Amino acid sequence: MDIASCYFIVKSRRYEEYVVIAVCKLYLISLHCVAFSALGYAVSDIFEYFGTINEKFLGICYQVFCIIGVIVTVYLPLDYYYDGQTLYTYGPAAIATYVFVSIYILSIIIAAALLRNHLKDKKVYALNLWMAVWAISAIIQFLNPKLLIVSFASCIGALIMYFELENPQSSLSRRTGHFSSAVIHEYLDYLYQTKQNFSAMRISFQTSAESSDENKLLRQTIEMLSEFLFSIDTAKIFDTAEGYFLLIFENTDFLESTKYQISTYFQSIENSSDVGNAITLMRPFYTIIPDCSISENADELMMLLASYVPTIKGNSSSNEVVVTAETMSDVRHQKDIEKLVIDAMENNRIEVHYQPIFNLATNTFSSAEALVRIKLIDGTYLQPNEFIPIAEISGRIIPLSDAIYRRALSFIKSYHIERIGIKHIELNLSVKQGESPTFTTKLLQMLDDYQINPDLINLEITETSSLRSKERLHENMSKLEAHGLSFSLDDFGSGSSNLNYIIDMPVTVVKLDKLLSEEYFKKNNKAQAIVNAVIEMAHSMGIQIVAEGIETQEEFDEMKSLGVDYIQGFFFSKPLPEHEFLKFIQEHNLKYMYQ
Repeated sequence: MDIASCYFIVKSRRYEEYVVIAVCKLYLISLHCVAFSALGYAVSDIFEYFGTINEKFLGICYQVFCIIGVIVTVYLPLDYYYDGQTLYTYGPAAIATYVFVSIYILSIIIAAALLRNHLKDKKVYALNLWMAVWAISAIIQFLNPKLLIVSFASCIGALIMYFELENPQSSLSRRTGHFSSAVIHEYLDYLYQTKQNFSAMRISFQTSAESSDENKLLRQTIEMLSEFLFSIDTAKIFDTAEGYFLLIFENTDFLESTKYQISTYFQSIENSSDVGNAITLMRPFYTIIPDCSISENADELMMLLASYVPTIKGNSSSNEVVVTAETMSDVRHQKDIEKLVIDAMENNRIEVHYQPIFNLATNTFSSAEALVRIKLIDGTYLQPNEFIPIAEISGRIIPLSDAIYRRALSFIKSYHIERIGIKHIELNLSVKQGESPTFTTKLLQMLDDYQINPDLINLEITETSSLRSKERLHENMSKLEAHGLSFSLDDFGSGSSNLNYIIDMPVTVVKLDKLLSEEYFKKNNKAQAIVNAVIEMAHSMGIQIVAEGIETQEEFDEMKSLGVDYIQGFFFSKPLPEHEFLKFIQEHNLKYMYQ
């Protein structure tokens, strides 16, 4: 329209005056329309998904404003100037257009700022850049009318929006040609906001990611599966660039049939009769969500999928997992607990309680186990069995353990516990923590910071079935043993019990598993035989035995008669806060010593 108005002004002698003015006004009207459309584009998502009555009323007001602007431009007079070199339009209609478009530009900038939390960052950036270019060009042309750059700036703005937001190539994976991970969240947002029923299926592969051959096989499998997925027209297919594909079905009826197609494809390759072209592919693993309404939004759905990433260590006998509303409830609970842990760490509500351990040889409480407690806002405590497993899964266990260690070391330094008969404090050592390459250096630095004698620290480890973990743990344990720390083995006799733990690792104390002790007290012949054998074997190797979970006088007497070295349990005390623990030790150590 700008070019058309220039043409008619230059050729004004050929046309009637009203024709030239009409074309020029059509150009001004086009500026109104572009500005109004830009504002609509800026807020379209909000009005479609979150529009309140007031917001919709505001939208109607802008529509009326646009109509008024067009009418004013048509009604007001407009003149033009042309001297053979320079041309431009001027007059009330042109000034009115400047005013109305300026209001649109200002509204778009304000809308982008107010709705920043609801709009994509790229959209906010592109809108602000467009409006800045347009506003600057309008000011320049207003001050120097012969520079006709307003419409050019409008076109530049449209190109900016296209390349930043609407360019389809940016939504595709260069590796496979399917939709990329960059647009998964946006598409899921759209489905949830429009309240559509849909299902999802993730195709992944169980790998350990520890060999080049396996990585090569994974790449080959993904490449072939990617080619086959182009034949699937019942789902939107996303390449996550993390070794798996996500299929979204807006018609939930096609999920099972599509899974069957993919399974048949893999089976056909595996059973190919053409031996010369036979190809080995990795086994697919399916995570199926038949009804995605179990999640409230895209973030929850992605969180849910992230909770079911298979690994070779899982050794799952099935190649699929079906995620239900109950599963979603469990995941939400885990995330809630994780948030409580983070909040407690940030607000210094991590507490360490100490459970006394009775030494039968000295008839005193000579050690204690440090046990973490998380104090909630309401004053109640979150128990370790609720948050420790979740902290390990989420990776929060290491910073949590660091916080526990620092509190315990500060306690040891502040109260000089060795003066009241405590020979060492047991600190729990998680496998993730113990296999960390920085663990040894970090712990020794903590001991140096608090000026703690390493002899006062005993690290309590739990058996693990991961041989890799055991080897790394053993390496760190050897380094720490050389600096004077001691080790105990917790829950011996449960889970993945392995005598090699005692043989290979520098443990000086073994703790009988509480469940094994309970079976012993139930007169289980096998449990009694195992307990007797463990005590005899440990003593023959110079290893001391702790009986955990002792709650009655009868249990205490029984374990004492078996020759265990230490007793731990509610028979003496539950885990106590710092000051209560100190009071307990001072009172009871003196009492037992005099007895």
